[in-house]
Amino acid sequence: MVIPSSSTSSSEAALWRRFVSLSLATLVGLAAVSYGFVLLMDPYDSLPFSLPIDRVQVADQQRLFYPALARRDNFDSAVIGNSNIRLLRPDLLNDATGGRWVNLAINAASSWEQEQVFNLFLSHHPQPQHILIGMDYLWCYQRYADRKFVGATREQDFPAWLFDEVAANNLPPLNLGSIEHSWLLLLHIAGIKTAEFGSNGYTVFTDPDEEYDVTEARREIYGSGKPKPIVPVTPPIALTKEQRSALNIPALERLQRMLEKLPDSTSTTLMFVPYHSYYQARPGSRQAALWNECKARVSAIATHRGNTRVLDYMLQTDITAKDSNYWDYKHYRVSVGNIISREIGSAINAKPPTGNYKVLVTAKHQHP
Repeated sequence: MVIPSSSTSSSEAALWRRFVSLSLATLVGLAAVSYGFVLLMDPYDSLPFSLPIDRVQVADQQRLFYPALARRDNFDSAVIGNSNIRLLRPDLLNDATGGRWVNLAINAASSWEQEQVFNLFLSHHPQPQHILIGMDYLWCYQRYADRKFVGATREQDFPAWLFDEVAANNLPPLNLGSIEHSWLLLLHIAGIKTAEFGSNGYTVFTDPDEEYDVTEARREIYGSGKPKPIVPVTPPIALTKEQRSALNIPALERLQRMLEKLPDSTSTTLMFVPYHSYYQARPGSRQAALWNECKARVSAIATHRGNTRVLDYMLQTDITAKDSNYWDYKHYRVSVGNIISREIGSAINAKPPTGNYKVLVTAKHQHP
């Protein structure tokens, strides 16, 4: 048995210490260089000292990239909501209204998240020309009112530092996401990668239209490849005035709080979104009574504000009854989004409605 000498042991220990020191120094150096690269590229456009380059959205992570759009001064009007109105086209709204629209609708955005986007836009545009907010189950169903996040969204996915307007914490985190987005932005600037996402928030997020299959859409809508009839509830459930008043729709307090922040001059549109007719509440059901009450309360809020219209697309219409208009029970196709965008523009210009929606409240200036 060979016993190592003390000099050999100390030599090996010194080598290990040197290896560890060099490894740590290398890691720290790589981290410093990587973070310096992130700060220069500033993929989320949150820093005042980054490179003066044209920044674009380089990934489909709207919560990271839409705050920059909400702060930009080349817009004066905004769409607020979730995927149900993400296909509304700002360019068509621009043509109809003369505004400069940005679509800030975020997939699976709760009413709380929508309020954060709204507040950020308003803080940078205190006199917006137009605001449009999509109304759906997240606003009308009690169980979603206090949820910050819905769907697959987790709290750590919401970058509060981009929405809080605190300059001290505007430094992006050093993580793989920030580094990847910085590289993608560099590739875009170098002309190697083209932008896939619209500079005004509009992006076709559904599958390519050439891949559309109405049978597959019907499976999403009906649970099978064949249409099913809408069976009304009989006898219909009729709620008394007291029962309607007792229905709890707490998210509408958030809506009212948002609208109270707008100046009287802002033309506001509240739009009940067009779910497929089969997914809408069955006629005569208690759920239908809840929706009617929600529409009535939203209409009351709009009437009180004055310069606010309420459009109801959540009806049995030629749009909502046609299976080939939808990918699933609530996401319509691009062509339908184009139609609705033009119709909203017409509604803002006080033109008579088509058969695709009803005007529940007509906008009137409180102080003519």
